[in-house]
Amino acid sequence: MRLLLSLVIVLIVFPICGLYLLVWPNTYLSQMNISFWPKPLVRSFLEKKNNENLIVIADGRETTTSYKALDITLKVDQTMENLNVKSISGLLTKWLSSSRTTVIQPVFEFGEDFENRVSEFFPIRPLTNESTDFDNDSGLMTYSVTERKARVDPVELQVKLITFSYTRKKPIIVEMINVSSDLEKQISKINSNLKRTYSKPLELTIQGKKQKISIEPRGISKLLEIETKDLYKTVNLSINKNRVSQLLADNGLDSISTEWAARVIGDSLTQRYKGGKPEPLVLGADSGPNTDGKIAETYIEVDLSQQKMFFFEKGNLFKSYAVSTGLNYPTPIGSYKIMNKLPMGFSNIFHVWMPWWMAFEYRDDIGAYLGIHELPYKLVEGQKVYRFGNYIGSKKTGGCIALSPGNSKEVYDKSFPGMDVFVYQ
Repeated sequence: MRLLLSLVIVLIVFPICGLYLLVWPNTYLSQMNISFWPKPLVRSFLEKKNNENLIVIADGRETTTSYKALDITLKVDQTMENLNVKSISGLLTKWLSSSRTTVIQPVFEFGEDFENRVSEFFPIRPLTNESTDFDNDSGLMTYSVTERKARVDPVELQVKLITFSYTRKKPIIVEMINVSSDLEKQISKINSNLKRTYSKPLELTIQGKKQKISIEPRGISKLLEIETKDLYKTVNLSINKNRVSQLLADNGLDSISTEWAARVIGDSLTQRYKGGKPEPLVLGADSGPNTDGKIAETYIEVDLSQQKMFFFEKGNLFKSYAVSTGLNYPTPIGSYKIMNKLPMGFSNIFHVWMPWWMAFEYRDDIGAYLGIHELPYKLVEGQKVYRFGNYIGSKKTGGCIALSPGNSKEVYDKSFPGMDVFVYQ
């Protein structure tokens, strides 16, 4: 009886234990067949692999490294979980369906420093002979390079480690991928902005005439020029003034200042380039300044016919402002200098307050100073009351030059005693 019982145990229990201890048929660890391997042997193999050296070939160069050196951990327990089937029915299914292939992928943990380690251990093909230029035909920047910078792709290496690391005695071969240089990325960004700048026609309205000029994208690119001295810091767009002059001449607008038209067009295209929404362009009465920024380092020009102020700084037009000049007592033309500055002035003639006051001339015939200031106002029960409302853009003052609130403060802050003021008819 005992012998029979022992025989039953041997015939039933041992096979069941064998089923649990051995890997079922047609099973692969990545690409390596581990069918019928004792599971403890698989674990031992994984632990040994975790400490083995890796041979990787990249760009024709062989490098010997290890999982630890690359900040990689082979998770043995998690990998072995794929070989554990707890129920007898499930285990029998695995053994009886041996025609089906089971692939066990090793579980890796790639540390935060993995990509940096890859860059340190494997060769980087250097960048050689990169250059840029501006293509006048397309209106875009060009980029060329003899050989691009290249490095091992960390993602490909991850895949190869998982799928090929258990193929015995074979190195892992990985391809090099091209890496865009900082300059190439910058050129791509610049060209994206330029394409936006050329995306639609530029419409110019001629004030006082039923005339509009439409500049097609191709024409816009011909007007633009790009300064390429330091593309990393600032991209400076400039306008080809000869082509602007030709544009005005072709449309019978020789009376409009080329300098001013170029400035207006340049400001609008710069807004487009930066992704902004430029205001409608109007040429005509806004015919621009009389000077070119060269008569002084920093100065103010006022044009009475346009009711405009032009502020020049370091030889360039900083900004233009709508103003109001003298009506019954015309603002005198001539060359002046700012005599003084006061945050708040007061007129004894009109009994009004004049914020951001800057005197530029004393007139004996009226016994008063003329100055640049904000729209004047009276205080009535603590409230500001403007004599004629907002009359900026038309002649309304008693000889002074008035600016709108906000603009007056900006001009005041940038001006200084002794600075030149030129008034033109």
